[in-house]
Amino acid sequence: MSVLTRTDVTAVKFFNNYILAGVGSSLEIFNKDSAKFIRKIKILKGQKIHSIEYLKCESKFLIIGGKQFSIIELTFDCEEDVVSEQQAVYPIICNDWIHSGAWISKEKLAILTAHNVVQVWNIINGTFDKEYTSKDNSILYSGLLLPIQDNILVFSGTVFSEVIIHQCGDDKPLHHLKGHKGVIFSITYNSEKAIIVTTSDDRSVRIWTVVNKEPVNYKHKSYWNNAKISCVYNLYGHMARVMRSHITNDLIISIGEDSRICFWNHEGKLLRKIFAHQNSCIWSLDADNRHLVTGGGDCSVILHPLSLVSEYGHKETIPINIDAPKKVKFTARQNILIMNELNELIYYDLSSKTSQTHHLDHTSTYKLLSLSPCKQIIAVADMNGKLDIFIENCKGDAVIRKIIDTKLDLGKILSLHWAGNRHLVVCSENGLITVLASKEIDIEPVDEFHLPPCKERWLTSSALSSNRDMLVVGDRCGHIHVYFHGSRNPVKSFDKIYDRYGTTSITIKNNEVITTGRDGKIKYFSLSKDVNEIKYTNCKDVEFQWLEKFLDKDENYLCGFQERSFVVYDVKNNLKILEVACGGGHRSWDAVRYIEKIDEHFEEVIQILYLKNYTLHSEKFRLSKIMSKNIINGIHSKQINCLKTYKYNEDSTATMFISGGEDTTLRISISDLNSKLKDELVFKQLSSIRTLKFHQLDRNKILLLSAGGRAQICAKIITFEVDHALKVSSEELADYLIKGTDKERKGDKNWRDCSIDFDPETRIMDLEIIKIDNGFIIITACSDASIQIFNLNTDKRKLNPVQEIKYHKTCILKTHVFEFITKTLLVTCTTRGDVAFWEVEKPPKMLSSEPIFSMKTNKSGINSIDINIIDNTRFLLATAGDDNAIHLNVIQVENNVLNSMKVINSWSSDKYHCSQVTGLKLMEDLMISTSIDQRLTLFTLSVTSDGVKCDFYSQRFSDVSDIHGLDVVDTSIDSITVSVFGKGIEVLRIPKPTK
Repeated sequence: MSVLTRTDVTAVKFFNNYILAGVGSSLEIFNKDSAKFIRKIKILKGQKIHSIEYLKCESKFLIIGGKQFSIIELTFDCEEDVVSEQQAVYPIICNDWIHSGAWISKEKLAILTAHNVVQVWNIINGTFDKEYTSKDNSILYSGLLLPIQDNILVFSGTVFSEVIIHQCGDDKPLHHLKGHKGVIFSITYNSEKAIIVTTSDDRSVRIWTVVNKEPVNYKHKSYWNNAKISCVYNLYGHMARVMRSHITNDLIISIGEDSRICFWNHEGKLLRKIFAHQNSCIWSLDADNRHLVTGGGDCSVILHPLSLVSEYGHKETIPINIDAPKKVKFTARQNILIMNELNELIYYDLSSKTSQTHHLDHTSTYKLLSLSPCKQIIAVADMNGKLDIFIENCKGDAVIRKIIDTKLDLGKILSLHWAGNRHLVVCSENGLITVLASKEIDIEPVDEFHLPPCKERWLTSSALSSNRDMLVVGDRCGHIHVYFHGSRNPVKSFDKIYDRYGTTSITIKNNEVITTGRDGKIKYFSLSKDVNEIKYTNCKDVEFQWLEKFLDKDENYLCGFQERSFVVYDVKNNLKILEVACGGGHRSWDAVRYIEKIDEHFEEVIQILYLKNYTLHSEKFRLSKIMSKNIINGIHSKQINCLKTYKYNEDSTATMFISGGEDTTLRISISDLNSKLKDELVFKQLSSIRTLKFHQLDRNKILLLSAGGRAQICAKIITFEVDHALKVSSEELADYLIKGTDKERKGDKNWRDCSIDFDPETRIMDLEIIKIDNGFIIITACSDASIQIFNLNTDKRKLNPVQEIKYHKTCILKTHVFEFITKTLLVTCTTRGDVAFWEVEKPPKMLSSEPIFSMKTNKSGINSIDINIIDNTRFLLATAGDDNAIHLNVIQVENNVLNSMKVINSWSSDKYHCSQVTGLKLMEDLMISTSIDQRLTLFTLSVTSDGVKCDFYSQRFSDVSDIHGLDVVDTSIDSITVSVFGKGIEVLRIPKPTK
């Protein structure tokens, strides 16, 4: 039984207030408004659902996938949010791939197969009625069936780049739609607008008009006989193949492999293009009058409001004539503050369209403008130390008034920032940082600190803790420094945390420091107030590079710039909320988020302000009109190479899924093994992640190591805390490249003197963790046939190389460590099917130059290995690999001498899987295996003096394609819960044999 499935979503459908999603071979039903999971129904057998069609005025659904189709009848209880089902027709297997289906009547339906054959089926008794074979026996990539009067109109999308329109039973086609330069991926027809939309792998969308001068209904034969169909628009908006399209009353929506959703009007104008589904292909879509739903290759389902096109934003030019505006800001009352080059500070009231001007008595042309976090207090300073502070009236007239006018005796002022609503942080020449406390009519210095020397010695951001004991600042060179009250020099410095231009914002919240910069990363630091210690924990990668600041107190809405566009990003759901072409971040701008009452409802609003061509522009967005929401949360956008499950508490229902894949991300997700699978932490590495292992440090803490391409090893400590809800946090220990970074390889040489390294970078295929007295030993198996051994010191956060062994001649695919006869043994497996056993000793020489025993088990590469200890002298070795076979060998050791290893019994078979075996687990008297053929096979296992006995017990099919392995989640008296991973994740509960 499938407990949890997350794989490509290849079909989505709206029905009343519900969303139906085809996830693998199952249908998952969600409430559209609340995104609540309602029901999961297993429909097909071993095929993914590609199409969902419902009978109008009925609740019968035609489900199509591969060569199968099924009819299901659903009953919806909207009040209780309950759905019950009745399978009217169980899966019927046809003799060809099915592209499309349509209801002819309540009793009959038609399907279109890949060889242009239309089959008619009677659903009352589930019997085949008749079929129509087209004279154009072309292979189809797509199709559409349109029931008309006493016949069926067939739209056939061929491999020859044309659409053939014909009626069933006719000798000649009615129309040939030519123009595409690639195979046809989808055909959509709208009878009200009389248009046909086709998509192709030539990256184009074509709009065809159907013109008939006679007033005949489209369901009549003569309508299509006399119709003239012509291509009126050829649209290019995608950067890859266009998979599907949908026609609404006002829009044509197309989706493709480039993760873009394009919104066109019926005249072929591109209205808007949005990015979704984490760079994966978008497979399916459906739309009603208000919403669009999409399903993608990242296993997610996303609901988009169609108002994001029609009511995207209210754009206006501020009607104020200002000479040489230089800086603009929003105030607390959503009015505008403007500073120009004429020494003037202008306060503009948006409601009354009036302005108030204050002349600044500053002698320097270099002036700094900063607003407090509450946006009510305004500070203006120049390089010579002249400081003016204004405050905006909370109530009454919308004006600002000057409350402080003073001269700072600090030398040249280089930067000015508010740290809270009452403290100014001023950085002057020679790295002097002064914290000023503002009072009603004066300011006074409360702390002075020293900024360490650097090339550009001034601050870009700062933050003060709530008790005012700690100051965190970021300088122009990307360093972050931490100061405590009474200490002039920094107590902790983080060098080059960000690239050039430094941090853009620093936020201190509870026991955490959150920073942003211009390298596309949000970085997190943990605070330990008891010992006044701060640690770098982890970072989160965002889709765009230039990150500026958070717009809300929950640190969820992040704003920044992507090339010429201003962007607001939803950090929690990994979605881009809005994008405005303002010209880029090298201009004065501001953005605010607030709650506004609109039409008797309180709406969340984001408003942006920017200067462009000396003109002030403002755009206003209602989030309810433009913000998409996840119905199913996305996971990896590409294949998952490795996965481990972990339960921090045996009594807990929550299971951790730690996974790494080809999309270069390492994800820690939580699931209750029901419907939800949500990422808690996401880390990014330089290249694909091939392997991961963890070691439990204590009850709620594990050491996690991941490795893969670019010979990169990452070590982290993951902590699980339960406070009302489960919270997962991380602390980074090491990020190590075996061959070093590009800068380390190059050294001080210039490009002329650097030699070219023709040796491709090593990939780490597998690794093992061994605990020693003063840390951990990390053993890695590499693609260059070497075994690399490292020492990990968790206190010093250092990963140091210890030993390198070159024994094997080919790539090492798998490793395994086990305890036997009070010894620690390492097993290595290669692409030639060789297995070698090594005794692990104490540092510095961990392994000898040659193994203690070696053998050949498989004919080719070994993809999976497991070992089961039988007694003090014997153990069972299980291997499986590219030869489609499973090999079992009983190995015996005589007189506790490891060098006396020998094989005494063996068993092998290649008849249970038809492709490479990628996963294998031994569990006492059971063995489970999986393969790229998407099968899970359970065996009973016994080892006696007569040999190894392995018998087939049961086999299951998984919805996950390209399976890379399996992991055992849980075992009980009567079942085994396993997780398979590849292009997605599926958790299955397999019954044990009855004794």
